Amino acid sequence: MFRNAFRLAGLALTALLGSCASTPTAQAPGLGLQSVGLVELSVSGLGGGQQGVSPVARLTALSGQGALGSLALADQADSLQFDPLSVSVFNTGTRGAGGTRYVTATFRVRNADQQNVPVARSRKNLTLLAVPVADSLGTTAFRAVTTFGGSAVASSVAKTMLPTHAMRYDPLGGRPVLSPGGEDLQVYTENDVLPANFSRNGAPTSYAALGVTTVLPYGFVVHTPGGSRTLPASPAAGVYSGRVTLSVKVPLQAAPSQDPWAFRMSFLVIEDSVTAVTQSLEEQPLDNAAVGTRAGAVGASILNVLPGSTLSAGPTGTSVRRVCQVRTAGAIGDAGATYLVNSCP
Repeated sequence: MFRNAFRLAGLALTALLGSCASTPTAQAPGLGLQSVGLVELSVSGLGGGQQGVSPVARLTALSGQGALGSLALADQADSLQFDPLSVSVFNTGTRGAGGTRYVTATFRVRNADQQNVPVARSRKNLTLLAVPVADSLGTTAFRAVTTFGGSAVASSVAKTMLPTHAMRYDPLGGRPVLSPGGEDLQVYTENDVLPANFSRNGAPTSYAALGVTTVLPYGFVVHTPGGSRTLPASPAAGVYSGRVTLSVKVPLQAAPSQDPWAFRMSFLVIEDSVTAVTQSLEEQPLDNAAVGTRAGAVGASILNVLPGSTLSAGPTGTSVRRVCQVRTAGAIGDAGATYLVNSCP
């Protein structure tokens, strides 16, 4: 219901901006979710400090080389610049008894292409949606998951790798806590991410045309340091107005040699016509006021909450929406699909 209500507004905006030119060309949003292109997060050195190697993260446009040759997009895949700011990896808990490794990578984002040419249109609600591609493991967003020794990690392990709020380790409490400024996790309903809600270069499209096998209903939203969702047009040289933090948690395996040491994660970057905020599972134990304040600050029309949340009302103009299912692997309806959450009490 929410997504369809905004589709007509998106089409009207396309008509208004259809005659505007920019260099490079950046299409105004058409349907609710306008494709910008495919990007890939590459992370390595996930030893949690145990092997003495610092973790490294990169976020780049999928090049269309090798196994991904058929997935190269011709829309706006290179009209954003991502520059790594920080990577955090730490372990918590006991191996074999719920122990977890948290991986968090933060990037600054510039509204310009890979040739440093600024985009002459502001962009709002840029979101990195998790997507499986042709060689992803178990229809997750993860591919090329390997151990320290270079062995391939089974798809069953990839299915246990889940998105989180950005986390940091609290040495005094000996536990993971929320990392301030890392509230970028966004969830969607299955209806939100149906093919009919996507557009490419202003026209309706399909999963196949986007280069993905399905779309998983979660992602991470770009914001500015001041809390806005809008990347300004025509940024000056070297000015990165946006920030985005990507965070996942990985169960520790029976032995350190079996832990994922490196992985790649595929995303479809979209510009969303709906401004929404999500209260993550990790935020639920805290006061609900923080997420309400965040929703009000960005003018969110939707505040997504997950099972277990006690939040029942948002700020004026914001509707609270309970999302009872967030698929993290498999296509819609697959018997083997896995979920971040899968029911409401």
